[in-house]
Amino acid sequence: MSLNVQFYLLIHTILAGIFLGLTFDTLGMVIGRIKKRLLSDFLIVLYWIIQLPFMVWYFHRVNHGKFQSYLVIFLLLGGLIYYKALRQNYQQNLKMMIKNGKNLYRAIKKAVNVLIFAPLLFIFRIVFDIIMLPKHIFIRIWPKKVIDDDEEEHEQGDAT
Repeated sequence: MSLNVQFYLLIHTILAGIFLGLTFDTLGMVIGRIKKRLLSDFLIVLYWIIQLPFMVWYFHRVNHGKFQSYLVIFLLLGGLIYYKALRQNYQQNLKMMIKNGKNLYRAIKKAVNVLIFAPLLFIFRIVFDIIMLPKHIFIRIWPKKVIDDDEEEHEQGDAT
């Protein structure tokens, strides 16, 4: 294996370690909001079940199926580089992105309500009022039953 290929493999392995650090840290931020321990443990196991075949496939593509023991060392070195140099900035950026995502969701929700649902509700109310208009006219025109004072006393006497 030439020196260029070994250097290429070294850089890719370190980048894979940084990628594992990024994804595991993102998972940790998601799991931090989950209160149930069993679910968080399940998500961590699921993470590694997904990442392990992905890393094997990645190393197979990069190194043509050869696996040297120093790849594990450089993979750990990439994770260490992430945790020591990149973690704090990444977490701040991720928190800011989550906050901006929530604000964007609220703005889109408000815009959809104002631009779509409010006009539909307005149209529905107009149609409903038009449909109910004959009923309202009928109620106003129809004579109400007039109760005389004698009938009122008679109804009160029956009640007692």
